[in-house]
Amino acid sequence: MRVVLDTNILISACWTPAGNEAQVIALAPRCTFCVSPALAAEYRDVATRKKFAKHRDCLNALIGSLLAAAATVDAPPICRACSDPDDNLLLDTALAAGAQFVVTGNLRHFPAEWRGIEVLNARQFLGRL
Repeated sequence: MRVVLDTNILISACWTPAGNEAQVIALAPRCTFCVSPALAAEYRDVATRKKFAKHRDCLNALIGSLLAAAATVDAPPICRACSDPDDNLLLDTALAAGAQFVVTGNLRHFPAEWRGIEVLNARQFLGRL
């Protein structure tokens, strides 16, 4: 199963280590997490933001291990389906990777489905397994 994770899933996993988002990340042996260079850059950029300083070590460690194990794909920018244009990157990555799912904590900016890719929150994703 190929999955793209929104940055907010990583942040939530650090804030709540026993939460749904952390449980999704713990599925790494069963899932192939997919990233593009642009998504990896977003992960790293967000980890440097002042408002996440308290969780910076956790975020950096999580991002490092995720990127080391992830399938990296080139993802040309073609999607225009999200209400927040910055979120199109996730669907572009999922399409290029052949991912079945995008997992996000912010469903309101995404269509429920785009080109066969389902967009779910962590609880919904865990429920599908």
